[in-house]
Amino acid sequence: MQKAITEKMGVDCQDAYARTKMHHYIQYLIEKQKDLHRGPIIMLCIGSDRYIGDALGPLVGTYLEENTGCIVYGSLDNPVHASNLVAVIAEIHHQYQQPIIIAVDACLGNSDEIGNIEIWEGSLEAGIAVGARLPCVGHISIIGVVNAIGRIGYLDLQSTPLSIVIKLSKCIGGALHDAINSLQVDNAV
Repeated sequence: MQKAITEKMGVDCQDAYARTKMHHYIQYLIEKQKDLHRGPIIMLCIGSDRYIGDALGPLVGTYLEENTGCIVYGSLDNPVHASNLVAVIAEIHHQYQQPIIIAVDACLGNSDEIGNIEIWEGSLEAGIAVGARLPCVGHISIIGVVNAIGRIGYLDLQSTPLSIVIKLSKCIGGALHDAINSLQVDNAV
């Protein structure tokens, strides 16, 4: 069910305006999706705290649980990872009619891409770096490049500096928070 990526936005988490740029782009993509899906917005934050680099999704999920009223799947206490992703996707589709799923995951890239965030309309395929074959998921996808890809993906995730994961999670979590708040304000008017 992978959709072709037609538009993609990329920002560096060190950019002073990254959160604002992302917030507006996420809001735009959500509003586009509302024409197709009438259900709730679901945050699907993929990853595990077993490897520092893979903790991006659960950190974002935990931030959203603590600071928004969003429906969140994937946090530090209840992670969504390779072992349970298929079951969680089935649960979401069983529980909610026509949800808008925003998928968040860490990824590996080139060394000059570390700290970059990419957002697009369409799905992502989780687990590629560690050789997992998982289903594509998400109507909107957000990835953060946590480290450079080497020969063995899980070692690259394991050796990722915590500081970059924290910076990325704050930037992504903050932008999602702002986008959701803006949509709630717009709908209340």
